[in-house]
Amino acid sequence: MSVEQGQELFSILNVFSFGFGVKTFLILFLVFYAVFAFVLYIQIAQMSKKLPTSIDPSLKFIGFIHLGVSLAFLFISLGILL
Repeated sequence: MSVEQGQELFSILNVFSFGFGVKTFLILFLVFYAVFAFVLYIQIAQMSKKLPTSIDPSLKFIGFIHLGVSLAFLFISLGILL
């Protein structure tokens, strides 16, 4: 590897700063968390159909609130970070 190639590689690495990495990680984490909350809500709905209990409305409400809060965090962070 010549000196010019090393300088070229180093200049490419300067484009990606620490802040960019943190923002990317945070956004990806929140996207995956929102997907997890959606899957959890679907599982609660399926469980309620197959095994009805007296606490089904409470569980569905908690699952819906959890999904809403995760989406709110995602959209707020997208608005702030981008």
